[in-house]
Amino acid sequence: MLDVWPELPIYLFDHGHPSKETIGDVAAALRLNHRVSGIRFDQTTDAGWEAFAPLMQHSFPALTHLWVQPYFEKSVISRSFLGGSAPSLRDLVVIAIPFPPLVGLLLSATNLVRLRYDNFPHSGYISPQAMVTGLSALTRLESLSLTFQSPGGLPDRAIRFSFPHTRILLPALTYLRFRSAPEYMEDLVAQVDAPLLESIVIESFNQEVLEASELAKFVRRADKLSLAHQARVIFKSDSICTTLSSPKLLFGHVDPKTLMLDLTCDVSALRLSYLAQFCASSLPTLSPFESLYIDLPICFALEDFIDDADPQWLELLRIFTAVKHLHLSKVVARHVALALRGLLVEQVAEVVPALENVFIPGLEPSGRVREAISEFTDARQLSGHPVSIRDWE
Repeated sequence: MLDVWPELPIYLFDHGHPSKETIGDVAAALRLNHRVSGIRFDQTTDAGWEAFAPLMQHSFPALTHLWVQPYFEKSVISRSFLGGSAPSLRDLVVIAIPFPPLVGLLLSATNLVRLRYDNFPHSGYISPQAMVTGLSALTRLESLSLTFQSPGGLPDRAIRFSFPHTRILLPALTYLRFRSAPEYMEDLVAQVDAPLLESIVIESFNQEVLEASELAKFVRRADKLSLAHQARVIFKSDSICTTLSSPKLLFGHVDPKTLMLDLTCDVSALRLSYLAQFCASSLPTLSPFESLYIDLPICFALEDFIDDADPQWLELLRIFTAVKHLHLSKVVARHVALALRGLLVEQVAEVVPALENVFIPGLEPSGRVREAISEFTDARQLSGHPVSIRDWE
């Protein structure tokens, strides 16, 4: 039937579990490779992929959009995929499938604007050096997302290579997302400059040792991120996610120079020292933030927490030397109040030295939290650095 129509561009879409007739229709359209401008195989079954993959081993000169996400992870993209060239491609999304020819394809895809290689398995591992080689040709790339399924199977840090004296330039990149072991991220960003970057999302798998000095340098080299006014750190049971945005991308009613910490993981796995290390080592631009929000879901009942002070809360707070306004959820306020309780007058000015206001929702006029907070404010008053306690509405 396609032959009776004018040679209009063809966009193919398969959303899983196609019938034999549908598979046949898509296969027929793929044979008209010179007309195909878009392909989206979303949750495509093994039967569908077995029929489509052999027809995608030659060039698709008009292809601008490609989305490949198989239903099963057994699928693999062969090295002859698209004939190894995609000069018109602008949008490439590959999810949960090994893609060995990616680097070679990227070198030909000089018009690419968006690249997502997400949730890729260890069998699809591409070294940071190879990935940088592929990215080097993408001078029009605006959005990049690279995420691993899990940190296992990555090269040992001891065999990392020496960083080159020169770096590739991604002059149009404004959005970047990583989910990987810190080592992979470090090796990649050490070789990249992205001066127009406006938003970066880093999802780092929890590990015993964390070093992100190259990430910090990378952020400083991005002019807009170095002036970022908003950050969000979500600390989960198995990972930490940090989003850093320029003022242009602020949302909602969040004030400028704001950092939000959402501690969404199980209490037993908080590992605040890890969070403190992550903030201190990876993103030195956090220090200018004047407002700090720390939240822990209210579903964790207060009686579930021990009454002993955890010094790790002080370790975390000491990082934020410029914070003037501290917003604590009711659950977090109890932890912080216990940690602050008993500090000597000469010590209270060392913890959040610029602090002016502490906001706590629904703070009772009496009780352990109020008592502990009052001891802290009294000590700050004596130290010459007064702090006001306010209701967080």
